Amino acid sequence: MDPISEIKSRLSILELLSWLGLQLNNSGFIHSIYKEEKTPSLKIYPSTNTFHCFSTGKSGDVITLYQDYYNLDTKTAISELANRLNISTGFKTNYTTDRPAPLERIKKVIQPKYSLLKSEKEIFEERISIITEDKSIQLETAKEIAFHDILQQRKEIQTKIFESLYKFNIQKGIDESIYKYLIGLQRGLSDETIKKFKLFSINNAKENIEFLKDSFERDELVISGLFKNKYFLFTKHRLIIPYIESDRIAYLRGRFFYKGNFKPENFGKYIGLNNWSQTLSPKRFFNIDVLNNLIPYANLFITEGEFDCTIAVQSGSNAIGVPGVTNFPKNQVRSEERRVGKEC
Repeated sequence: MDPISEIKSRLSILELLSWLGLQLNNSGFIHSIYKEEKTPSLKIYPSTNTFHCFSTGKSGDVITLYQDYYNLDTKTAISELANRLNISTGFKTNYTTDRPAPLERIKKVIQPKYSLLKSEKEIFEERISIITEDKSIQLETAKEIAFHDILQQRKEIQTKIFESLYKFNIQKGIDESIYKYLIGLQRGLSDETIKKFKLFSINNAKENIEFLKDSFERDELVISGLFKNKYFLFTKHRLIIPYIESDRIAYLRGRFFYKGNFKPENFGKYIGLNNWSQTLSPKRFFNIDVLNNLIPYANLFITEGEFDCTIAVQSGSNAIGVPGVTNFPKNQVRSEERRVGKEC
């Protein structure tokens, strides 16, 4: 057996994580080794001894992970792993068992406080000018108020695009295989529930991209969060789950469903939106509008996942869902507490 194959067969990716001092969360993710981030986006697949980083699109095996973690060339990475596993390679390198974590090579990616598109800058400056006519308001406070207005404007644009996307696709009907998945043993949803939650499918990604580009300005599509590095995020995650807030679509999540297959091998089951706009955090409740009509002391179920929520509602229960335990929306809880407090 050649050294590369032997390394891959003898070294499990979980053991490598232990060597590197990296720990999986409950969902099988670690923080990306390629960038600084708050939410772990690098998925580990122990069954195949591989990984995929959803924030950068990089994938690989145990050798790639070791190589990229320490920023090594391939030959050095193979040699160091082989030495540690007592595997003969036929070549030597300056092997060390005590490599420090490569924090110095990880560039911090921190979004500027006021990230603005060209189309927003004039509005931002104009709003600041109006606000600072009141001499009691400091410039930094004026900037915060103006940026808040920009964020509200972005939310309106997002809702407009999401609802247009829903109408464009629902008139074509839900993809047959996705529909069977929704109403079959996998989910057991009724037509009424599918309609109530506005579930829909992206039947043809190319047609959707053309529709979006024909219907909206470039800056609007950046704000929509539907694209990342020009890649349409729902190309393979074609079962779309809208988050309806105040009777309008405020967010979208996609469930992997590609060419009739709903069990991804190198992708996560679910994908959210690109949050460049700072208004599309995945940390939000699904079916939040149920709280508007909830009577005092009524039971409320909180489910992990949108589909458990839809089934609970279909069964006659009050329920809201969380898109995974790492996305529990603490800020939305505080917002609802303030809203309920005012109403009381």
